[in-house]
Amino acid sequence: MIIIRHVSNTVFQENTYIAIDRKKNALVIDPGDDPGVLIKRIDREKCRVRAVLATHAHVDHVLAAGPLCEHYKCPFIMNGRDGEWLKQLESMCREFQLPWYGSPEIDIDIDGKETMETGGFSLRVLHTPGHSEGSVCFLFDHTLFSGDTLFRHSVGRCDLPGGNEKALRRSVKEKLFPLPGGTKVYPGHMGTTTIDEEKRNNTFVR
Repeated sequence: MIIIRHVSNTVFQENTYIAIDRKKNALVIDPGDDPGVLIKRIDREKCRVRAVLATHAHVDHVLAAGPLCEHYKCPFIMNGRDGEWLKQLESMCREFQLPWYGSPEIDIDIDGKETMETGGFSLRVLHTPGHSEGSVCFLFDHTLFSGDTLFRHSVGRCDLPGGNEKALRRSVKEKLFPLPGGTKVYPGHMGTTTIDEEKRNNTFVR
């Protein structure tokens, strides 16, 4: 069983998640906020951050990844297929008038991996290209962190470099919809949902 804490930043309304197990080990997923804000929130939980994960490498999901990994001395885990986005992080910050806190290096590349163990956590890696070439979702038991692949009654945009509408629709139908209907979905933006809810009401893939 894991406890999920949530931080939403004010610029992109992006969701950063802190997953904490019974032993107070934690994973930080999609850290898109000011690192100082996230560190303060994480430290309130008195947990030990074992890794920082990104579902993809757009600026609003990796903004604080570098500082968090340095502060907590933990690895950064991401699909290397999105590596070019990391190289553009500084310029993306300038474009959106955001502070640049440094670009993280990928310590564990999950390209091609379907399962992984990290920090005491066991998770499945679902490769879901469409929003970006390297987009993935992370599945812990019946809890899915869907990044910008699947939102409540919607999906992520697919008009950015590396995006593909057909691939995104296929990812949702073939990788996510076969999951148990009660699977709780924690998306990169907007509120939580379930697989059953999206199968009934998501017009993009229905």
